Amino acid sequence: MKHALKLLLPVLLALQSMAANAGNFFPPDYKQFPFKEGDLLASKRSDGKYAVNKILKIDKVVLKAGESINIQGKKFVVPEEDYLLIVSAAYGESEFDTLEQARHAAASGHWKVQIGHAPNRAPGAAAGQTYIGSAPVAEWELAGYRQWKSAFTKGEAGVF
Repeated sequence: MKHALKLLLPVLLALQSMAANAGNFFPPDYKQFPFKEGDLLASKRSDGKYAVNKILKIDKVVLKAGESINIQGKKFVVPEEDYLLIVSAAYGESEFDTLEQARHAAASGHWKVQIGHAPNRAPGAAAGQTYIGSAPVAEWELAGYRQWKSAFTKGEAGVF
């Protein structure tokens, strides 16, 4: 038992230190996302129809104290080191009458992309989404992401 405690103590200390390193500027829901890259999701739009959406990339962005980020057109200066997840997704057209039709379209790969790339905060990207499948992210699907990422890295682009 003593030997097990000696092995467990460093692990617990490491976990405590990792939790202490996460800042408190961004809310907890900015730091978690229930889906993964390649997940196909359905969302019901205001016209009552469903769209198929695809998670392209999930970036953990660490900001140091004094650095800034543009979120929904507003600049935020981070007072302490913290991080958030930025979820990049392709959003489909509002084209299916039922969730089952959207699920079938996702499985067959027959859905129309309306917006090829949009970077979003985790809670915004998760809102109203239902998991309906998964498909590998193809290199060509990341063209818009790469353009955004380059501009974001230079401080020229933000997040929705």
